[in-house]
Amino acid sequence: MKNISNYIRISSLFLVTVGFLVSCERELSDDAVLATFSSTPEVFTDGPVGLGSDFYFPYADSKFTAFSVDNEEGYQSNASIRIDVPNSDDPLGAYAGGIFRVDGAGRDLTKYDALTFWAKASQGVSVGEIGFGEDFLENKYIATRTNISVGTNWTKYVIPIPDASKLTQERGLLRYAAGTQSTNGSGYTLWIDELRFEKLGTIAQPRPSIVNGQDVNLTSFIGVTSQVTDLIQTFNLGTGNDVDIIAAPNYFEFTSSNPSVATVDTSGLISINTSGTTTVTATLGGNDAAGSITVNSLGTFQLPPTPTRDPSNVISIFSDFYTNVPVDFYNGFWEPFQTTLSADFDVNGDNILNYTNFNFVGNQFANPTIDITDKSNLHLNMYIPGSIPANLDFLISVVDFGPDGADGGGDDTRQQIFFNGSDFVADSWVTLDVPITLANKSNIGLIIYENINGSPLSNFYLDNIYFYGEPTSPSTPAASPTDPAGNVISLFSDAYTDVPVDTFRTPWSSASTVLTNEVVSGDNIKKYASLGFAGIETLNNSVDASSMTHVRIDTWSANYTSFALKLVDLGADNTIGTADDSEHEVTITNPVTGQWVNHDIPLSDFTGLTNRSNLGQYIIVGQPTNANDVFIDNFYFRN
Repeated sequence: MKNISNYIRISSLFLVTVGFLVSCERELSDDAVLATFSSTPEVFTDGPVGLGSDFYFPYADSKFTAFSVDNEEGYQSNASIRIDVPNSDDPLGAYAGGIFRVDGAGRDLTKYDALTFWAKASQGVSVGEIGFGEDFLENKYIATRTNISVGTNWTKYVIPIPDASKLTQERGLLRYAAGTQSTNGSGYTLWIDELRFEKLGTIAQPRPSIVNGQDVNLTSFIGVTSQVTDLIQTFNLGTGNDVDIIAAPNYFEFTSSNPSVATVDTSGLISINTSGTTTVTATLGGNDAAGSITVNSLGTFQLPPTPTRDPSNVISIFSDFYTNVPVDFYNGFWEPFQTTLSADFDVNGDNILNYTNFNFVGNQFANPTIDITDKSNLHLNMYIPGSIPANLDFLISVVDFGPDGADGGGDDTRQQIFFNGSDFVADSWVTLDVPITLANKSNIGLIIYENINGSPLSNFYLDNIYFYGEPTSPSTPAASPTDPAGNVISLFSDAYTDVPVDTFRTPWSSASTVLTNEVVSGDNIKKYASLGFAGIETLNNSVDASSMTHVRIDTWSANYTSFALKLVDLGADNTIGTADDSEHEVTITNPVTGQWVNHDIPLSDFTGLTNRSNLGQYIIVGQPTNANDVFIDNFYFRN
């Protein structure tokens, strides 16, 4: 929802340095004291307190004008912070959010234990996030309370500080984000007053946790970095109620039991150094955090195959090789039934999705949905570490939101694709290419992955998730040959002078096969539409390839499963159809589709071709028969 890496108001911060010379023999006066930071607790009490003139910074994707000072409404006063939360369809921003940052030196907040304030709203609402510690600089000590219920009467709220000893010079004194999730998209007004830090003395029973307090197993590899997530500090407010505070990693002290295997820095980033096992734990303010991460490093990581499809034919959901469409979430955590957690990581800049404790999870990209009308397939790479469950039953669902573009709007359609254990190999990347058969594909907004029928799959990786269309013709020419002209006998190539050819499609070719001459970026190529087999002949001027070692032909097809080339020599009498003719056919199975393929075939592979001094026929064959278009270029013999 927020983009905290950019902010709208750009301040010029000037650091004035006053220099003075001190003799090396001169000592500081006994009256000299170290500089201290203000410990003023008030942030806003009927007006901003000690914040300076340039203190409010909205989030880049929020409504910039949401914040103001209301001089007619306040808690036991006539002024308060006023936040006008916009409607969800407001073109100027769908939510209100920003920070208060001291315009100057930070404050010493070490003697306080909570940020408190009074608040009310124009209707009962749930405010998404309120906290402190965000300054758009280091953001080291962010602390946030979420989903705060605010009614229409003034009420006091408390946000405990996870560890006040860290806040020696804090500039980020308020952060908030308020949307309309609890009001069905309708805007409202939120008032905040008497915003200050306090020493309540009733904040008790600190119970920090990492990874939601669970003991998590993480399979990883050398060079992988993973973030310690779900960092919480839980307090009792003295009223009998507990409150959870999302705490920044810098509040915690992290420890790796075996640093030679993996280290963890102050930001909670785990870096894998070698193979082996280690356990990452943490403390906060001297209290042990519940939860741990046991890292099992398997050594060097095998990256998935590098995508090679033309970006113009791809709509990418998750890949470092393409530009991804806007994605709402890769793990929306649909409560209360979803158990799936995320432990995403990157290997040398290649980001990988890692789902753990898996039952089901979704990738949503609904704002906006995507139109894949001209895309025929879903591609993804999947890796299952460890062993493949014997009863693996894995379902992928692709959901189109229908004309209304809304999930669950009544006009949704979905395609389900089923996989079992035989579709995967343990500890290896598997490529899944799935034809999309939905009748309506113009509002795709969701991909769901789930265990079904009691399947126990718990951990897997995903990468290169994208929809693609198979191009029906090449958009670029084949690579220009580099063989010296003196070593080439060319039948068809712009790079050389061609020998005379009688025909590039004999009358006895497959009836369905149609030959046309095409030009791609100035390069001449030949297209064999609906290729079954086609004959090319040099009967009137047979080719002496006896001194040649290879035959080369470049081919391109969107869907062929094999390509074959037959060479026919006319024999000593140089006449077709006589007893001394010889021939041989070489077949290339599963050639790469959607790109030019250079077939450079040794003539020694044509074992049935007993003579090469009077070549007169060249037959090309495509599979599936009469159901594939094949383009050719650079057809020649070389040595």
